[in-house]
Amino acid sequence: MNWSLNEVEALARKAARGRGMSWGLAEETGKATRVLCEWGVDAPAALALLLQQHDGMAHEAVAPLQSTGPWQAYGGALCPIAAGCRISDLAEDLRAGPIEMRAVAHPVLLLGFAQMAARRLGQPVYLTLDTAQVCATADGIGVAGDLAAPPDTADVSAALSGEGFGTALAHHGRAEITDDTAAILTAFAQRTYAPATEASRLAGAGAGLSDND
Repeated sequence: MNWSLNEVEALARKAARGRGMSWGLAEETGKATRVLCEWGVDAPAALALLLQQHDGMAHEAVAPLQSTGPWQAYGGALCPIAAGCRISDLAEDLRAGPIEMRAVAHPVLLLGFAQMAARRLGQPVYLTLDTAQVCATADGIGVAGDLAAPPDTADVSAALSGEGFGTALAHHGRAEITDDTAAILTAFAQRTYAPATEASRLAGAGAGLSDND
């Protein structure tokens, strides 16, 4: 199914919120998903898998631990949304050296945050994954290696130096989302809707029980 980028961003935001993320994290999830769709990366599919994997888990269990060593989570695979937001917020820290992350779930979702950090810093940000190196700039994303089948979990390094831009990803104005992915994200998004009450049903029924004829 073909979606506008606005629709993708809204669905990703609501799905993240339905999973239990704060509104702030949900907003960033929507933005990052949209950015990746602009460059032809199937971020909605990765997001759907991530939300299923971390469903029911406390945010603290999958967020980066506060430590001086590599970022990791104590309760499972590291959430790329939490780690990505931290990279974007602490982009200046990359000037001091690479940031190492251990066992990142669906690491392709970090790419959108890398581009946000690149725009903030005014210089490229490089992500090294198991199968590829990605260079994110303010205007594009380049890939050296295989990004078509990224691992479900991988160690990732973020740095301000790398081996070149790689092959530029083409820009897209819309996104393709499979029916299965859309169904998963929609199911999470529906958790944000308040259940109907008798009062709300009557309020939404126009004249309600009154008869004006």
